[in-house]
Amino acid sequence: MPAHTGSSGFGGLFRPALLVIAVSVLILFAAPVLGLRAPIPLDYNEGWNAYASMRALGLGGGPLYPAPGGLITNNYPPLSFFITGCLGWWFGDMIVAGRVIALVSLLASAGLAGAIARRCGARGPAIAATVLLLLLYVGAFSHDYVAMDDPQWLGIAIMLTAVLVFVSGPPQPDDARGLTPARIVVTAALMVTAGMVKHNVLTWPAAVTLELAMAVIPRSGSGRWSGKGLRNLGIWLVSGVGFAALAVGLCVALFGPVFLTDMLHHPRIIDFSRILGGARRTSEILAMALVAMTLVGSGKRIPHGRLLVLAAGCSIVWTLIQRAGEGVAMNAWFEPLTILSILTGVALSVAACRRTGDSVRGPARIASRLGAGGLLFIAFVPYLLSARVVLPRALYHAVHVRAEARDWRAFVDKVRQQHGDVGCSMASICYWAGKHNVIDVFNYTEYVATGGDRGAFGQLLARHEFSGFVLPDNFAKGDSGDRDREHIRQKELLQSVIDHSRPGPISPDGKLRLYLFDR
Repeated sequence: MPAHTGSSGFGGLFRPALLVIAVSVLILFAAPVLGLRAPIPLDYNEGWNAYASMRALGLGGGPLYPAPGGLITNNYPPLSFFITGCLGWWFGDMIVAGRVIALVSLLASAGLAGAIARRCGARGPAIAATVLLLLLYVGAFSHDYVAMDDPQWLGIAIMLTAVLVFVSGPPQPDDARGLTPARIVVTAALMVTAGMVKHNVLTWPAAVTLELAMAVIPRSGSGRWSGKGLRNLGIWLVSGVGFAALAVGLCVALFGPVFLTDMLHHPRIIDFSRILGGARRTSEILAMALVAMTLVGSGKRIPHGRLLVLAAGCSIVWTLIQRAGEGVAMNAWFEPLTILSILTGVALSVAACRRTGDSVRGPARIASRLGAGGLLFIAFVPYLLSARVVLPRALYHAVHVRAEARDWRAFVDKVRQQHGDVGCSMASICYWAGKHNVIDVFNYTEYVATGGDRGAFGQLLARHEFSGFVLPDNFAKGDSGDRDREHIRQKELLQSVIDHSRPGPISPDGKLRLYLFDR
């Protein structure tokens, strides 16, 4: 039997490198975990989701899906709001509940990615690398999404559960062992459920559809269409369309036709020049893609390899399309990150199992020379280059999270003390202060920017009981260097607030200020 080459296996620096990654993950996750209950705003989405969860349970604020043209908008599917709402009712804080769900979902997604990588050929430490690299890059480059009240990771976790069900069958959908109808139906049901949590998790359904369609094509020299492939594709399409129609129909029955209007006709600025800007912050995607490409020419038959390649391609295309829309952040890259983490784990395992005498060609020659340790180094070079910045920042916030929480509570209390309604560009501040959700700043700005009437906002300001507004402090400073078009539009909309109010307390981070109306 051919012996392993000296550079193969998981020896050398591979396991120490995994240890470094694991310790880094613990450091990067420390502040979000310690700050789960801290009233420190992470993102506009937190308060937005909290208010929607309250509306889902009928706890005030109007219907979950308001009529178009108003100050409050909802373009998300409903399932996450009911899940978060129930847990938040028990916790007494919708944002804390959402953070717990998001953290558990992120950890579950990493574990599911490892399980999928195992089904696709990854072994031993390579599975651990799949899990840890995903957590590392979310913690390092998308740290606000670690334990943030947002349904993105919940949707991805449910979607990955569906993928694990699908790949738990034969390596290919036309394999002689058969892909059972039950597994196809369960996969479809779970994927539709994921879509009812977050509507942008479309990569895997597209990849599975293409995979099953390709299994129908006659094999070389056969000339006959695969009967089993046609059966599988038919079951998939019928069950997928059926579950989707059932879910949408149930939502229309519960919320009325306005559900479809809010979901399908949500006003948003689309600017394809944003795609380039969104692609610039993807060094980790590029690094893991390079590692994944070493599978080309390896001569190894990767179980479900075609599905992974299709998913990777679909995810990158879909992400770039999403990035053209304003308000779409780094969460659009989470599906490519997850899929490439899986492919990286598989590539590391193949490199570790390389034996002398194995014929390789193309990019696989690189893996043959570098071994699993060298490929792992390539995979986390982007983190190594940024560690001197992200690690001290993470440590600082972990050490000071209690002091930061105390300072933010004091600021929230000042908002709470204002009589009457207060508007907030950072909605979580108003939520923690116990104020009504009077305006969805981002979505209303998008509505006005796409030709909507701003009369509703004028009526809001004219209300006698309206006492203040929490806004970015740089709005009043006239920062002409602000190149973020979203913020520029928000500033134009909210300028009248600044012009007719006096500046009040400033937030602990110096970014927000409470502007007060004289009454």
